[in-house]
Amino acid sequence: MLRCAALATALLANPVDAEPREIFSSVFSESYSDISPIDQLIHDLDGPAVDRGEFAFTHNQFEIGQTQGDWSLSYFVRYDYYMKFNGDTAELAYLLRNDLPLPQNRLYNVDLKANHLVSQGLGLAKMLHHSPSLRSRWRINYFHASKTTNGYLKGQVRTLEDSYQAQLRLDYSYSRDTLLDRPEEDNYGQGLGLDVDLYWQLSDALSVTLQGRDALSWIRFKDQTFTTADADTATVSFDENGTIDSRPTVSGIEGYRDDSQRLPARYTLSTLYTPAPGKLGIGAEVFSIDRHVFSRLSIQETRGGLTGKLSYDFRSKGLFFSLSGGQFSLTLGGDSLDWEKARHISLALSYSAAF
Repeated sequence: MLRCAALATALLANPVDAEPREIFSSVFSESYSDISPIDQLIHDLDGPAVDRGEFAFTHNQFEIGQTQGDWSLSYFVRYDYYMKFNGDTAELAYLLRNDLPLPQNRLYNVDLKANHLVSQGLGLAKMLHHSPSLRSRWRINYFHASKTTNGYLKGQVRTLEDSYQAQLRLDYSYSRDTLLDRPEEDNYGQGLGLDVDLYWQLSDALSVTLQGRDALSWIRFKDQTFTTADADTATVSFDENGTIDSRPTVSGIEGYRDDSQRLPARYTLSTLYTPAPGKLGIGAEVFSIDRHVFSRLSIQETRGGLTGKLSYDFRSKGLFFSLSGGQFSLTLGGDSLDWEKARHISLALSYSAAF
């Protein structure tokens, strides 16, 4: 961390020319859970029964940097977690985490993928002016990753009248073994990522913006701790409460390997129609992460140098409010005013100053 911060400080302190400079900082956090409130997901699914969802994610980033002309350089710290699963996996995880009895004569198809990364790094971006109405911004990110979880659990669990059978396959790399409690070891990864933005002013009234985050990414770990394991059990009995009385025999390999990781790509396509300056604008937006789509509608108005925007997300049924001026912007919202019940939370704050 100190090396990245020192390099960013040195580069920001030595401009390449005399163009006006601008320092900026930002905080961004967005979390969503398909199956339960985010607070319940964090606390090992402790609470009411979960829904049969497909995924959950959180992206959190702090950034500070400098813009000069069409170039910008920044230092960032990130925390990312993405989980993809099916409904059977969500239900089974909930029952096991809460020590609840499993229904008899039921087949569970288990499919879980986890992608977690704690990183810091540098971002270098360049704005290109293709025409008076079309611009693009390309950014290369350097990642120095300190923690990772990357892999899958697949198979089947069948419950019988007084026992169960399991055939499971586990293959994942990690910094901390959350499943089999292998001692944690320090290791680091390095890699690159690509962000891209397109801004197109179709007319005085209509604009289109495309943002791609982690459109390409590749982080490489050398001698990363990993586990591959197979569970293929005969029947194992339940206790008198209907819960599993023992763990299946697991055979596998724990070792070290070179591994690579890719972050899920996030895209936002938005349009804004404003019939005349000072009039109410109407916008539409589609956000996707790993092909999971959120669609949104918004209204926007500018008065006295301030722009206010109110958006509604159809997937999460969340409301989001944004306010921006010349040097700052703020976005806040979610699907519930009670954060312990919220499944979708978003917070963004940025500030810039010329010098």
